[in-house]
Amino acid sequence: MKVLAVILAALVAVAAGETCEGAQVEAVGFTSRDATIVTKIAYIADFTLSCSNGAKDVSLYAETADGIVGVARSVDGLKYGVSWIEDVSAAASGDHPIKLYDEQGYAALRKAQRGNEDSASVTPIATINLYHPGAYKGPWVQSETMAIIFAILIYYYAFTLKAKLVA
Repeated sequence: MKVLAVILAALVAVAAGETCEGAQVEAVGFTSRDATIVTKIAYIADFTLSCSNGAKDVSLYAETADGIVGVARSVDGLKYGVSWIEDVSAAASGDHPIKLYDEQGYAALRKAQRGNEDSASVTPIATINLYHPGAYKGPWVQSETMAIIFAILIYYYAFTLKAKLVA
């Protein structure tokens, strides 16, 4: 019976994850920028996390513009990644903050949200700013329109020149 209790306690400890104190984050972000061929903008942030208490394999959650999402962890546990998508019409240019929470912070955040409390009272372990410069939605005037306008202008010039020569 004692062996079963020890194994159960070990499983709970592993599942709970470690707490990261003094988090330092180095991040690289990517966004899709060409909205002429896609209907959604993808946001991707890859980062490394180092904790002052030496915690490894920390389970993280991220609060993004899309809501709270799980953070993917690499097999070696050193690199993390978070991503989400937005409609092109809703995707604003500028900085998009990504607040990172460990297991305890995530639990406190969910508790605050369930109780309709201010979630700003829960402090994240780190915040990443992902910059999106905006999406290219195509030229202001389509090339077909410009070709029609130039054809009309050339026809007008040729017609007026012909009228001057005949007269």
